Amino acid sequence: MISEKGIRVRMKGRVQGVLMRRGIKAEAEKLGIRGSAENKNDGTVEVLAFGTSEALTKLLAWCHKGSFLSSVSGIDFEWIELASHVSGFSIVRRGNYIEDKFHALHNLSKLLGTSDIVLPKHVAVIPDGNRRWAKEQNLSTFEGHKKGINNSIDLFNEARRLGIPYFTLWGFSTENWNRSEQEIKFLMQIFKSFLERLKKKFKEEEVRFHHFGRKDRLPKPIVGLLTELEKLTVHFKKGDLGLALDYGGRDEILRAVKKIEHNTASVSEEGINKALDTNTFPDVDFIIRTSGEQRLSGFMPWQGTYAELYFAKEHFPAFGVPEFERAIADFSRRKRNFGA
Repeated sequence: MISEKGIRVRMKGRVQGVLMRRGIKAEAEKLGIRGSAENKNDGTVEVLAFGTSEALTKLLAWCHKGSFLSSVSGIDFEWIELASHVSGFSIVRRGNYIEDKFHALHNLSKLLGTSDIVLPKHVAVIPDGNRRWAKEQNLSTFEGHKKGINNSIDLFNEARRLGIPYFTLWGFSTENWNRSEQEIKFLMQIFKSFLERLKKKFKEEEVRFHHFGRKDRLPKPIVGLLTELEKLTVHFKKGDLGLALDYGGRDEILRAVKKIEHNTASVSEEGINKALDTNTFPDVDFIIRTSGEQRLSGFMPWQGTYAELYFAKEHFPAFGVPEFERAIADFSRRKRNFGA
């Protein structure tokens, strides 16, 4: 039997109201650690953790770094007696959710002058690796795509929580028509279900939806849902989600130029910007591609001229909220010169 230990950790600095407890919980669950994380009245975060020495050492190392929004100025820790009655890992809240959030933000407000966090305004994700993930898990390709779609909603929710106003997901490229007829049929079924879920979600949360790409080759039920969602959410202002279906960067630019020619207008940078599918979005700041692939495959060549790039080794279904937060943290540390 593997022996376990207990540890109490007290984290100081900008550690409340910055997703610290949620980050600790995610890391603890990944390491098989039981315990809790709690915001204290003095602005610190206290962690009680129980697990193997190896797992606790790894959690302690994570606490030194903290979540990407945090700034850990120091930690104190002590080994404590094992609490065998503790199961799972929980976040201890002060009162109800709103009261707990208020106290955390109150403590954070005292430290706002030290904040150096830079967030992207527009994040785009190239979700690669659904099929490879499914194969490694001994699952069907369909299950891989289904898991990827569910994961995309989690990432969009996280982007909104972090204060990132624009989020784009590349769901189906102009080249994806070369896949097998069966896989394309599966994908369209998944997209239809996905769009139906978004309809209720966006209406309740007042999120604006945008489709980027062609509508002339997609199945009619998909086109109907895309059009309905765009019309339904056109006046919403609490977040923007772009879904690129039957999208290719070169195809988009060619269609934009044809629009300009049809209107007998002269070709200009401003004119192309207005004719692109993404005309209501700012240029993309940050492009994330998963599954270890280090290329853009024609994704937003015009809008991504000055985008920062991030290539994650995880397949998309395994690229969860913690991995997304690490990517955003990487962006926040970069210095962008825009050619200067």
